[in-house]
Amino acid sequence: MTAGRPGVSTGPDVDVGGDVDTDPTLRRFRRRDVASSAVGMVIAGLLIAYGLPYFLDTSWAQIWAQLSRVRPGTAVLMGVLLLAGLVSYTWVLVGSLPGLGHVQALKANAVSATIANLVPLGAALGLGATVLMYRSWGFAKREISSSLMVTGLWNVLARIALPVIGCLVLVAGPIEAPDVVVRGAFVAGGIGAALVVVSVLVVHSDRVAALISSLLRVLLTPVRHRVRRGRGVDHLISDQRRRLESVVRSGGLLMTLGMVGQFVLLFGLYLVAARVVGLDLPLAELICAYTFRQLLTVVAVTPGGLGITEVGTAGLLVLLGGDPGAASATALLYAIYAHLLVVPFGLAALASWWAGPGRAAVRT
Repeated sequence: MTAGRPGVSTGPDVDVGGDVDTDPTLRRFRRRDVASSAVGMVIAGLLIAYGLPYFLDTSWAQIWAQLSRVRPGTAVLMGVLLLAGLVSYTWVLVGSLPGLGHVQALKANAVSATIANLVPLGAALGLGATVLMYRSWGFAKREISSSLMVTGLWNVLARIALPVIGCLVLVAGPIEAPDVVVRGAFVAGGIGAALVVVSVLVVHSDRVAALISSLLRVLLTPVRHRVRRGRGVDHLISDQRRRLESVVRSGGLLMTLGMVGQFVLLFGLYLVAARVVGLDLPLAELICAYTFRQLLTVVAVTPGGLGITEVGTAGLLVLLGGDPGAASATALLYAIYAHLLVVPFGLAALASWWAGPGRAAVRT
């Protein structure tokens, strides 16, 4: 997770296929990867420092005035909601990896979220840390790769499904929004709903999976040499679909409940952040902004979408009638908890794991 994007992150070029018990592997990091990650972090800093007040026609004096309304009791309540969201996500991991305990899942989730939010190339490094922690607890490599596939799919689908809900609230609810926002909601909601339906059908239908396989075979023709020898696209998709279906059949309901609980708790955090800084928009508008924020977290330009999510959601809040200073403060306060205050949890979890099987696993 990130708390910004809670859950185990899926890194680039992860090998999760295979009929044998092979390690999930990551490709080597190149200088270009380091440079792009550094550029992303710089962009995030510039967007928050300069873009937030510029695009929303406010000032840092106004933003700080709103943030100064936060009291210790409210700050503690927001921290409890954040921790509860982390705990809720453990059901997603437990459902994807039979035998994993909730405490182990909480440790893996917190460490992965901390790395993904703060470290250059954090998504891939967080994934590597998760694999290492799972291996140190004795899980088979094939079980780990199946878990990573399913949790990655669940996170992506959740971030597609949430904006669909937000679009329905915007289109059918009591919201007075500009026409351009409503038209965009129709388009985004339709595309998102189609993607969710196709993904579900791929997991449960051989026929749909075969159709997707045919399409991918055409699309991958220019790069077919990158597919491992003796392993065609048809075989890969068929194998992955069977493994996904098996995990979803046994743990799908538990994973869904954990994901829903996480987003409800984190929306509670978002709602408290909005109210404490004086943003008095109705609940429907806040639901739209929150779901839109979750979609923006998949933008890979910056770590966890940091900067882009704050400017984007604050801008939507203003379009829906919010005060620019309060909207900016809401976005920033939520980001402080989602991206920064998860770090103490992650460091504590890392220290606990290191004191147990961690040191020996790293040496091995």
